[in-house]
Amino acid sequence: MSIMEPPNTLKGELRTGAPLSVGRLGSLDAFRGSVILAMTFVNYLGHVQNIPAWARHKPEKVEGYTFVDVVFPAFLFIVGVALPLALHKRMAGGESVLSLLRRIFARSASLIFVGVIMVNGSFYSTEAAGMSKPLWFLLAMLAVVALWNMYPPDASPARKGLFLGLRILAGLVMAGLLLAFRGKDIAGEIVWLQHSWWGILGLIGWAYLVCGLAYLACGGSSVALMGVLGFLLALFIGDKHGVLDWLGPVRDFIGVGQVLGSTAANVMVGVLVGNCFVGEAASLRPAARARFCLVFGLGLYLAGMLLRPLHGINKIAATDSYALVTGGICCLCFLLVYILMDIGHLKRWAAPLVLVGQNALLAYILPGMLNNLTALAGCPAVLWQYKSSGPGALNAAALTVLVLLITWGATRIGIRLKL
Repeated sequence: MSIMEPPNTLKGELRTGAPLSVGRLGSLDAFRGSVILAMTFVNYLGHVQNIPAWARHKPEKVEGYTFVDVVFPAFLFIVGVALPLALHKRMAGGESVLSLLRRIFARSASLIFVGVIMVNGSFYSTEAAGMSKPLWFLLAMLAVVALWNMYPPDASPARKGLFLGLRILAGLVMAGLLLAFRGKDIAGEIVWLQHSWWGILGLIGWAYLVCGLAYLACGGSSVALMGVLGFLLALFIGDKHGVLDWLGPVRDFIGVGQVLGSTAANVMVGVLVGNCFVGEAASLRPAARARFCLVFGLGLYLAGMLLRPLHGINKIAATDSYALVTGGICCLCFLLVYILMDIGHLKRWAAPLVLVGQNALLAYILPGMLNNLTALAGCPAVLWQYKSSGPGALNAAALTVLVLLITWGATRIGIRLKL
């Protein structure tokens, strides 16, 4: 059986209720932890002046990419790889398709909700809201931690009651914060929450929704999902050339071509890789999966380079070539981690990254929480106090280690977020 034609047939597995799976994929957690490491560092590095161009995002109107521009597609890729693993695990537990649909919609809505909250920092008005910006956003993210923390299912009745009370309190706090929110738009008018864009988490939420629904609709068939990948890229191209203008406000509100098309395509690349670990493909040898990832990754990269003259490689525009090139790079980078851990059995080096990789959402929101906390303490200069070249880069590295250590410690004591 060739890995180039993965024989996953989810519809049949849904009927039997006994899908096959390789279980938790340590190399995925390690890769996710590596991406979190890169994400945190480049975010802090973005505030440093006089650093090389390759250590920054490409300017908005400049074609091309740096390694920094691959970080977000890597998160999308990871979401995609995890999607088949999660669905098969739940199907093994006997969940129905309707239940899976509810989970997909709930997770997407949660990601979009938190993403929109985070991007409204640029609109928030302390004067109009009557609450300082650092306090509002710190309380909002603390509420997110309490609401979406994975509390232990085997806790005593007393502790379960405590956890429930904490969630109710967090929900009330979040509701109060939403009622109190006031911002100012470009015209200076008082506004409520805005979605000038969906935010990183919001974009992940929309892309996850598209790929989750497509996965169920296609019955998990890798052949059909390859067709969906082509359609998502075509959706961007059609939108770019006015084919979807008839959608009017809906097109502008969601960003059909970029959000539901090319951004979702990055997730679908991960879905196709993740499909190599479930269903009938779960019995494949690691070398066969490695061969698929190598050929698939190289093919995506070369396809992106061939299409480059059409719309260029541009992160802000989320072009088709950008999705293909970065998807190929992510596939090959994941392959490297998979070879080290699952073929070479070299796992000790990744132990800290695995633990951090299991708590990606907390690691993502922690820098903002630390920034707001220090601002409330009256010492905002604690963050990014060195803003030039070498000292700034060292400071960014130190802050990155701090965030990862907090994430690692929080995971060890049971604070683990899952939307």
